Amino acid sequence: MSTSQLQIAMSSLRIRLAEIQSREDQAETLINQFRTQLRRLPRQVVYGTISLDASLAAMGEIEERLNDAIATHRWLLEFKKTAIYELEALQLVGQVDEARRSLSSLRQQNLLSGETEESAAEILRLEKFIAEYSKRAELAITDSYQERQGLK
Repeated sequence: MSTSQLQIAMSSLRIRLAEIQSREDQAETLINQFRTQLRRLPRQVVYGTISLDASLAAMGEIEERLNDAIATHRWLLEFKKTAIYELEALQLVGQVDEARRSLSSLRQQNLLSGETEESAAEILRLEKFIAEYSKRAELAITDSYQERQGLK
């Protein structure tokens, strides 16, 4: 995946995460609204502002909507979790790609001007970074895939 493709994919995921967050906020608002309505309806029956039958019908409808809002919220949290995993994996891939480019550039520079103690230490640091973050990216991608497939 080229750097520009990686940036586009990460930007797309960030936009999707913002959309998911907005919908999550809306779902939370609805959940709170429906719970408030369910708490207030019994008083209206007690004080006679609404009939018992109308109140029972309204409570059933509100409870159904509340359950739908709770389910929607749960699904949104799952989407958000998946998007965050994917974004983290792409960020790790980007960091590894950048480190590889730096390592390649440093090695070429060493071929031209000779290796110094400082450049040798930097090469070692970059190699360790690449190994560690490649493994992290692999785990992030694998874990995310296994979760989506229900294997984990």
